[in-house]
Amino acid sequence: MMQETSEREVIDNEEKVSNEESRSSEKDSETSEARESNEDGNSGLVDEENLLVESDEESRAMENAGERDNEENSAGVYNEESCSSERDSETREVRESSQDRNSGLADEENLLVESDEASRAAENTGERDSMQTIALTDRSVDLRLIAREIQEDFPHDFYSEHLPTLKDLIHVGPKRDTRYESRDWVEIRGPDMLWRLAQLTRVVKIEENEGENTETTFRFDARSQRDILEKDIRAPEEGLRCVFGSRPWVWQQWACLKLENALRFQDGHGHDFMLFDVKKYVADLWDMWLNHPSNTEFKQIFQDDRVGDVGRSELLDHIMKPFELIDEMKNGEGDWDFSEDGDISVYTYLSFLGSGWVVALAMAGIQIAVPMLILRTTMFRRSDFINDFLDFFTVSNVENLDDLDNIQGVVIAVLILYLFRIIPENFCSFFRVVGPSRSVYSRIRSFREQVWLQQEDRVGQIIGYKADTAMNTLYIVAVYAMNIYIIINSDDALDIILNSLAFEFILSLDEEVVTSSWYDPRRRWLIAGSIEIVLQYTLELRLLKSAKTFCEKYDITVDKMNQAKIKLDETENFIHDPERAAKDTTDTKFMTAEEEKNFRFANVAKQRNLQNAIAEFQKPAVYFDPAYYYFATKILGTRFGGMFNRYQSYRCWSRWEKILFISDVPELSGVFGTDGVRVSDDLDLVKHTTEKPFANISSISSECNIGTTLFIRRGLEILSLRYLVNEIKKSWSFKDHFRLLIKPTLDFFTLWLAYVAQVLFPVYIVVVLIVVVVTTIQTRD
Repeated sequence: MMQETSEREVIDNEEKVSNEESRSSEKDSETSEARESNEDGNSGLVDEENLLVESDEESRAMENAGERDNEENSAGVYNEESCSSERDSETREVRESSQDRNSGLADEENLLVESDEASRAAENTGERDSMQTIALTDRSVDLRLIAREIQEDFPHDFYSEHLPTLKDLIHVGPKRDTRYESRDWVEIRGPDMLWRLAQLTRVVKIEENEGENTETTFRFDARSQRDILEKDIRAPEEGLRCVFGSRPWVWQQWACLKLENALRFQDGHGHDFMLFDVKKYVADLWDMWLNHPSNTEFKQIFQDDRVGDVGRSELLDHIMKPFELIDEMKNGEGDWDFSEDGDISVYTYLSFLGSGWVVALAMAGIQIAVPMLILRTTMFRRSDFINDFLDFFTVSNVENLDDLDNIQGVVIAVLILYLFRIIPENFCSFFRVVGPSRSVYSRIRSFREQVWLQQEDRVGQIIGYKADTAMNTLYIVAVYAMNIYIIINSDDALDIILNSLAFEFILSLDEEVVTSSWYDPRRRWLIAGSIEIVLQYTLELRLLKSAKTFCEKYDITVDKMNQAKIKLDETENFIHDPERAAKDTTDTKFMTAEEEKNFRFANVAKQRNLQNAIAEFQKPAVYFDPAYYYFATKILGTRFGGMFNRYQSYRCWSRWEKILFISDVPELSGVFGTDGVRVSDDLDLVKHTTEKPFANISSISSECNIGTTLFIRRGLEILSLRYLVNEIKKSWSFKDHFRLLIKPTLDFFTLWLAYVAQVLFPVYIVVVLIVVVVTTIQTRD
């Protein structure tokens, strides 16, 4: 019985051991399966690790329970089988085999734990490697995005890859939070006051707190152009013409003439240009024109919902820019402070006003005569003039060596001063005169230059403009070169210093005169002249003289001109018609209510010879030059001409009444797509070409520094004489034979020689300085 019991116990122990082995093999398979699943993917890592930990804990608990059972069974065997040695030996063998199996199981458990830890470490390493790979991928994507952003903001070849289509130039639709957004195509006013097409690349919102109010403004970047003000941006003309047609630009020409007729140069009067509300007056003209019964066709487009607030506001902003600029000038807003600019001279006044001859001629005589007299005194001081002239670089013959040392030292000091002060200062002055600088003088000269290029300036303006250019460029170089010759040939160090100071005074004489209290103390004449230049630049007088070219410019068909009873062959009597203008200016049906009242009051005042009343109700003729005023009013007996009376012969209001409303108006169905809301994709096919270029497009818009680039390009054109050739061709196309002869001659003597002098002047100073130093060293030896 005892033997049977022991055998069953042994069998039970063997079954327990086999069960434990099967469990360990199952755990091994589970672990291997978990490891394989971890190697295949990273999903479910946390759940599988939790399962492995739970299985390990269960296996350990079962093994501990098995050990306790084995110990109890072993103790019973020893007590029950003490009488039989054979059974003891068998029992020991079974116990030893059981212990061996238990120790094997423990080793397998340790190996399993180690393998689990190794698998977890491998899994963590894989996760880190995959995360690093993802991070590197994200970083490479970020670098590509950054590179693309830089390429868009700073393109290498802008106009070969980023030319806009007509669709890009159209701004319509409902009102937006910001007027313009990044990637919008607009026109930007450059430092030369010309508008150029460009693409915005960044919009910067600036909020300024003033007490309880917060003022929000925007600054814009357009590729390489930075910090652009909103007032220097407008919607592209090409896109606006596509939506609205050319009729608003015809209105702009008419509004300029109406404004010039309304303004006065009469201090204290309500219509004086400094007091007159230009914006309100022009806005009233727009409303009157928009609501005219003959303008119904355009008004429907203007108020169309598809055009929206954006389209309407952009058109008004674009078309009102000249009048806003006039308002800024007279109010001194922004950068238009005329009182602080020291480059304005008597020749600038003559260039703008076309009058001021007396003072300009007097200053020119003094500035030319005084240096010539000093030079003559120096050149003829010695008897041997020819040898002295040939011995240009040799300092004067002085017998006393101490005096010679003093003179040579002063000469070298003056030349070094010229090298490090005069040359840079002269170059900056030259850039302000002929280049697009940001100064008030440079910007108003840019307008003046455009009037010269349009060939629409008067004779007095032409002479003043060229005198202003020559006296601020070529004359300065000539005077400094003359002074160098004089100081080299001076016998006294004090004479060198005094002559140099005299030349500096002579150079600044034309600028010093305009600051005198008797000349133009409040700069009223200069501001008025600048306003006139803006009107003169905006008015296309050459088109107003020719019906044919006017129709081509503003999309007017021959049939509509015939309906208006205007013949295309009447080129000289289209809008520029003095006889018709004289009649229309006295016809009350072309007057506003205020103009009619002033006209009737002025007639009554003239009948009763009431001079004060006449001055109040009738616009006086005002001239800057007193001599010209006396000649025009007393000798010729005219009340026309003068300030804000330049274009009285273009005030043919009866003809303007006919042509204001006959320009073609486009069909909006061709602008908007099939949905009738978005701009048509067909306009993407309309691109800029040489035959049909977009308005105001220029490759210069992508340059880093537009002012410097314009200056360099123009200098190269002038030095290579291409500029003169182009101007000759333009004069020939205009059939202006007077300008064909005069314009190239004036340009050659003012521009080409001025650029050549600027290039040679630094070389001249350096050569003279080297020769004088070498001569001084040789003299000491």
